[in-house]
Amino acid sequence: MKKKIIIFPASRWQTDLIKFLKEKNYYVYSLDDDNFALGHKYSNKRLNIHTKNICEIRKFIKKNKCNILSCCSDLGLKLINKIYYKKNDYFNKYKQRLIQKDNGLNTPKFFKSSQFNYKKFLSCNKKVIIKPISGSGSNNVEYYEKFPKTIKEKTITEEFIDGKEFNVDGYFNDQKIIIYAIMEKRKLKNTKTVSYIMKQNSLTKKIIKKINNILSIFLRSFKYPNGPFHAEIIINKKNNEPYIVEAHPREAGFDLFYLTCKKITGLSLYQNLLDARLHGKVNEKNLISRNVYKNFCCRMIPININGKIKNIFFKRINKNKNIKIYFKTFFKKNDNISIENNDSSRLGFIQCFSNNKVDLEKYSLKLQEKYFKLELH
Repeated sequence: MKKKIIIFPASRWQTDLIKFLKEKNYYVYSLDDDNFALGHKYSNKRLNIHTKNICEIRKFIKKNKCNILSCCSDLGLKLINKIYYKKNDYFNKYKQRLIQKDNGLNTPKFFKSSQFNYKKFLSCNKKVIIKPISGSGSNNVEYYEKFPKTIKEKTITEEFIDGKEFNVDGYFNDQKIIIYAIMEKRKLKNTKTVSYIMKQNSLTKKIIKKINNILSIFLRSFKYPNGPFHAEIIINKKNNEPYIVEAHPREAGFDLFYLTCKKITGLSLYQNLLDARLHGKVNEKNLISRNVYKNFCCRMIPININGKIKNIFFKRINKNKNIKIYFKTFFKKNDNISIENNDSSRLGFIQCFSNNKVDLEKYSLKLQEKYFKLELH
């Protein structure tokens, strides 16, 4: 009899995981309140239970002796936490800041909305960031040049740290962290949330060691489960010290983990996810990167116009023997697109990998300008 696994959500980012599990001879249920979620097309069967009905999901898991998995999704891991009675809220940004502060890590000044006293902060003219305590994908993140007079409920306010930002992706296994990639980020002009470039960093060994150290302390203190982790780091412009922006017990989205990290490391990352979630840990030899590529760049193509898509595609890209090229569009004909101030505001990507000293940021821009086509009605 085939082993059974539920995948939630059934978005496009779960489809490769569904295909992998079916190749491994698992019977895959897709769970999603969206009737048209792409994962339903690839699973063996859609599980017709509303995601708010946690008790019914638990009963189904127990009766059918199956597990539930998710990748690259805050939404998926939040539901899985509820199902398995996990008490540790890994996505609570206020708790994350407390962990950092209690461990003596670099931490911006912060407070939650229930602690806000306007008179107390009236004289403070520092820039601040206000974001949901349990938000995702840069949604509803607001920046102010000075403290506003009112603060929304269930938010955390913290001082703005000026500096260069990085993604850090890897595995946490038996209290050890293994870093696969530290990606330098670049954001669109006039926005502080939408990243469009993620590329190989040029950090010193000293800074990388500090990043490794603070993340090791943080993940252990927060009692992270074995499995993938994704963190965002900022190097403070004033003192050149790394600060944790946030961290999550899941992979980076938009194929930055299961394409970028897979190509860099040469590892079977879906198998590692399966072993971590089903068996509690991964054999350490299967986590050690083979360092296939030293140079990479992912260029996200932003949405900079509103409308209905008539055509969206990449023309056939000429091969380059020194550079591996991958590309994808996230939308199709007749989809509506709109400019948003969050990470969902992307049309697709171009990813380039090389071991030569090529400026992949410039090269990917040339590819975008020459080969990517978008037409609106």
